[in-house]
Amino acid sequence: MGEQQQILTRFLMAPSQQYDASHKRRIDRHFNDDTYFKPAAVLIPLVPRDHGFNVVLTRRAEHLKHHPGQIAFPGGRFETQDSDLITTALRETFEETGIVCQRNNVIGQLTPLATTSGYIVTPFISTISNDYKPKPDPGEVDAIFEVPLNYLLNPNNIRSHQFRLRGESHRVYAIPYHNYSIWGATAQMIKLLSNQIWEDKK
Repeated sequence: MGEQQQILTRFLMAPSQQYDASHKRRIDRHFNDDTYFKPAAVLIPLVPRDHGFNVVLTRRAEHLKHHPGQIAFPGGRFETQDSDLITTALRETFEETGIVCQRNNVIGQLTPLATTSGYIVTPFISTISNDYKPKPDPGEVDAIFEVPLNYLLNPNNIRSHQFRLRGESHRVYAIPYHNYSIWGATAQMIKLLSNQIWEDKK
């Protein structure tokens, strides 16, 4: 439990502002042009296990319009009835996965990320019960699974690819895990998480 406590203590501090510079430029540009990015939030659920924390991930249903079949954290768009983005993350997590998470279990957040589907997504980190009962919504989620946090945070497991699009340099991250390929915005969030606490885990 010492390692788990170290991670929890780290997130009680102010969230890190370290993230890929090219991504920051894209976010700055999005807020300075006429494009409106809709607010959204995801939850990064940490499950205490004997070996340390696991992270809960979902595989999006194949019929979805945006990012079908991709690996994602539970979450979605801000709705008018949501009091704030934490409420959005908790509500969407329950609707998609059946996982109940209390507001006082949220221990931190990461820098918001702009996505190609037109959202600005704020990731929140939270602990959840280790005896949670997943109930995937078949309209949203094909699978719910766990990955050891140590594996995701290890920079050696995070692949990095750089390419140019419309004259701009973009960096894309990918993390292979068994039969899953974690990439896109989800891998970018994990990279932020790794940057924030990896030094503490060495």
